[in-house]
Amino acid sequence: MVRAIEYRRFGGPEVLEMVEAPEPAPGPGQVRVAVRAVGLNPVDWKIVSGMMGDDDAPERPQGVGRDYAGVVDAVGEGVTSTAVGDKVLGTMHVAPGLGSGAGTLTERLVVDADDVVPKPEALSFAQAAALGVAAEAAAGDLRTLDVGDGDVLVVSAASGGVGSMAVQLAVHRGATVIGIAGERSLDRIRALGAIAVAYGEGLEDRVRAAAPSPVTKLLDCHGPQYVDLALALGLAPEAIATIVPAPSSIAAGARFTGGRDARPEDLGQAAALVADGTMTVTIARTYPFDVDSVRQAYTELRGGHVRGKLVVDVPEIS
Repeated sequence: MVRAIEYRRFGGPEVLEMVEAPEPAPGPGQVRVAVRAVGLNPVDWKIVSGMMGDDDAPERPQGVGRDYAGVVDAVGEGVTSTAVGDKVLGTMHVAPGLGSGAGTLTERLVVDADDVVPKPEALSFAQAAALGVAAEAAAGDLRTLDVGDGDVLVVSAASGGVGSMAVQLAVHRGATVIGIAGERSLDRIRALGAIAVAYGEGLEDRVRAAAPSPVTKLLDCHGPQYVDLALALGLAPEAIATIVPAPSSIAAGARFTGGRDARPEDLGQAAALVADGTMTVTIARTYPFDVDSVRQAYTELRGGHVRGKLVVDVPEIS
């Protein structure tokens, strides 16, 4: 038996439960991962709360979590790309509760062998688990906008998980980046290689003053007010992308993007860039793998303004 976090009804963190489940076995083309760390994402609690669907309650118990890192401890028939003992990272491309009952907040996880990425030795399990959704979304965002050398890119919520990854990837591609964040996060934005601008009244004027040349593109990682900012800056709709599909943003012509525009190689490339020091991943806090701590972690995540990623450490089991 293995321990796992599940929920049987929609609601806040209080609906999360620790359960014991049968140990999963990998099928053909699959591997089993002994999970060592799980990265948490805002979409997790949105699914648990019922915000992402129309049903009154889940049809069956649902797992929680998408991002993970761990060690392969069993392989299914036909798997040659990965072996027992390999350290890996990955993300669930079908989110728990949206077509899949499995989540990564568990001691052992079965996934398709093609979906795991080798973990660079330079990365801790916590760092590796913090990459998944954020790294793939950031890569997809920049691909949608075709960000590259010569661009002046504005990124809202630049200190968050997706925003901070997008800032670093864009800088790596040669773009000048203006990162919008709260006052307490501005030094961190500068450390990532961006020009830091505080949000709040007068934002448009501050962005114009900070830009060394006219802004060419904007990535919204927070909400429709930043699509409005992009339009005020004179950007055409095709130069605006958002990971928050608010009706007003879509109506304005902003392009909804994120992990949907990622490619299989994106996660491995991001891991390599963190491993060689080109990029960093910030762990805001780690939590132990017990139900009270996991509930506390999601309470913190729901509150917003987390600088970096929240990660759950899963102890090694025999």
